[in-house]
Amino acid sequence: MFNQRRRLIVVLVSLCCVFVLAVAGCIPRQQLTRETPPVIVKQEPKEEIFTSDLKPGNYSREIARLKNVIKTHPERSERVKAHLHLAGLYSSYKNPDKDYAMALEQLERYISLNPNAAREYDVQNRLHLLREIAQLSQENLKLGQTIEELKLLDQQIEQKRERYR
Repeated sequence: MFNQRRRLIVVLVSLCCVFVLAVAGCIPRQQLTRETPPVIVKQEPKEEIFTSDLKPGNYSREIARLKNVIKTHPERSERVKAHLHLAGLYSSYKNPDKDYAMALEQLERYISLNPNAAREYDVQNRLHLLREIAQLSQENLKLGQTIEELKLLDQQIEQKRERYR
């Protein structure tokens, strides 16, 4: 009984060793040679149409330039990208003269010219936010008008009170 148990243990240990050696032989070894650095291909500098690092005073100039790109650039893809970039410029937190309605209009033009963009998360997120801002702006205007009407009504009531005193 003791010999059979010992034989079973020896066989199991031997099988484990064979398995480990077989697996270790299948794993590729790292080469000790140095890898050659990747070849960097220099590309001709392409005219930069879109700039992202603007100072607050340069937004109106950049917006005018991009409107010109939309009108005159020969490549359709660049004109389409200009609409997206304009949407970003109009709604940028750095832009002192933000125009969310124009940002929404430019983004909607971009989506109409590039239907695949409608499936992009960032575009959908920006579109939703701009629509929400447009809705809130309309509500804000209505509330402002209501406040003015209430002020006028308050003045009229105050005038009537003074007459009855």
